[in-house]
Amino acid sequence: MTSVVLAEDNEYVRRGIRRLLNNAHDIDVVAEARDGIEALALVHALLPDILLLDVEMPLLNGIEVARRLRTEAGGTRILVLSAYDDQEYIQEMLANGASGYLIKDEAPTRIIEAVRGVAQGETGWVSPQVEAKLKKKNR
Repeated sequence: MTSVVLAEDNEYVRRGIRRLLNNAHDIDVVAEARDGIEALALVHALLPDILLLDVEMPLLNGIEVARRLRTEAGGTRILVLSAYDDQEYIQEMLANGASGYLIKDEAPTRIIEAVRGVAQGETGWVSPQVEAKLKKKNR
């Protein structure tokens, strides 16, 4: 069973993602965070396999959460799920240890596949528009 802490400030989006993930019988959302401070506290307390992290959150944004977790010895992997496909956000999150960066309008099955893949240690899980921005940058 893959344990997930879900960090998303929008309650309705958080509920939908939780429902999606809990319908996969091998994924368990063990806690939800409404802001970056709460996300860090839950990761420290629960040591989940995955932190499914939004970029724009109150109190402490996802980039800073990823930075702090990157400097700590821990096994929690980060998968970003954001509405923003801004190249700066993408680069910052991937540079700070995120194993993938998905856009919220990604197909539900792809989100589940990404959680499973990241839990197995895979990296490079990105939405098509994220991949296009990364390729454009590398030209």
